[in-house]
Amino acid sequence: MEKVQTWDRNLATIGLGALLIWWGVVLLVDPLTIGIGAIGTGLILLGINLARLLKGVPTKGSTTVVGTIALVWGALDQALALHLWPSLATMLIVIGVVVLVGELLRVRQIGFGAWR
Repeated sequence: MEKVQTWDRNLATIGLGALLIWWGVVLLVDPLTIGIGAIGTGLILLGINLARLLKGVPTKGSTTVVGTIALVWGALDQALALHLWPSLATMLIVIGVVVLVGELLRVRQIGFGAWR
């Protein structure tokens, strides 16, 4: 069990580092757009979950959902040439709503007493 927890921590740290580097590159390199940034974010999150799966570590549903949303949204952003800030704001709102609703449904299933 300790090995699984170690792998989980290591993969989470690698994913965070990769995301920070990726977004630094997106912000520094002028032709990269928010859509490209979202595609990269989705690929990183889904890649970390794939690494979890290959190492026998339980995958995270939240990163799978957020990674998929970011990947699809980034592809749509690139294909439709959406305006930067409204697109980013809408993507963040959609991800926030999905995460919040998912957590509220989980809490409802297990009961509020276990939410501490």
